[in-house]
Amino acid sequence: MIRACVPMALQIVIDDVGWWTAEDTSTQGGPFRTAMPRDHVPADYTAIIELGRRLNMRPQAAFVLCDWDRENILAKIPSATWMGNNWQNPHRNNPQLEEAADLVRTHPDQIEPTLHALGHEYWIDGLPTRAEWHDRSGQMRSADDVRRHLDAFGKILDVNRLGPFPTAFVPSAFLHRFGVADGGFAAILAEYGIRYLSTPWQRLFIDRPPEAPDFGFDAGILTVDRGNDACRWFEVDPRPNPDAFGGPIIGMHWPNLLARNPASNGEVVERWVAGLKPLDVRFDRLLGVNTANAFSQLVHHRWVELAVSDASVNLDWTRIAKVGGTGLLKTFFLKIQVPRPVRFSAENLRLLAVSEEIPGQWRLQLERPDSPPQGRITVQ
Repeated sequence: MIRACVPMALQIVIDDVGWWTAEDTSTQGGPFRTAMPRDHVPADYTAIIELGRRLNMRPQAAFVLCDWDRENILAKIPSATWMGNNWQNPHRNNPQLEEAADLVRTHPDQIEPTLHALGHEYWIDGLPTRAEWHDRSGQMRSADDVRRHLDAFGKILDVNRLGPFPTAFVPSAFLHRFGVADGGFAAILAEYGIRYLSTPWQRLFIDRPPEAPDFGFDAGILTVDRGNDACRWFEVDPRPNPDAFGGPIIGMHWPNLLARNPASNGEVVERWVAGLKPLDVRFDRLLGVNTANAFSQLVHHRWVELAVSDASVNLDWTRIAKVGGTGLLKTFFLKIQVPRPVRFSAENLRLLAVSEEIPGQWRLQLERPDSPPQGRITVQ
């Protein structure tokens, strides 16, 4: 008897990337930042890239971009920073900006710039409030100001040539509302090309039930439950516990990947690699190549029904065919365990790739058609 599984994919999401000053000034009316015991350097971007390279992944780097504002455009958006109309970015002429930007530009397969924030909080008459996109009661900031913040985020990306506007979003302070009748913030994000969103659902304001236990579609955006992070947000040089990675999101904050001495960042990355790499060959798990792949795989993991016999696996994706998500891919992975040499053939599915990831366990990359919503893999 063979065994088959549509595994859950895991995606790494790293919050608060982009600060240069690390000091937490929240008690003085400034932002929390990362609270690292040192300021950030280009080697901290190399750590993300190395993690992605070692795991063959594209980790999300959820950017806070005010420290990248080379033209002081945020002076026109007083709610975006603690300086208000007097904004003067002290880092705008920092030569390390270009060094870090070049790292991001030249490693597109190892780091995924993600929308997070400009200054992370929202300042009213110079006083900070949590957080940039929603307040603590789940009320969205004014639509006009939200668009000004989003436009500024895109402008700063362009000036630094960090790539196109992201397709993924992580709410600052995890404050977000799901399922607003008129679309709410999700509808605005969709206008800007956001297709994927992740946040802990225990912090989520929910106006209607999501479609699944750990994902839902909101204005077409595939919204995924981040769950709990494995480390506290300010923890530097941690010892991550692989048992904490229940998926589908491996959430962390930038200090969790770094060392007090940036020359030792590689040692921290190595510990994460050692904890995460075995998950890729678990029968019921794999590491997502990127956000689109990982989040789409989650939907297939939940909603593709399997019927397994001695010689075939029948797949039914009727439920997926009924939903519309702008970022939902038609490709997904199936794992099959069979204790003998085999060949695979596909009916009403495209068999894109096959690999034996460990003896007797095969990974199949498949592409489903629009209809009919059933297919078969035959094991010969």
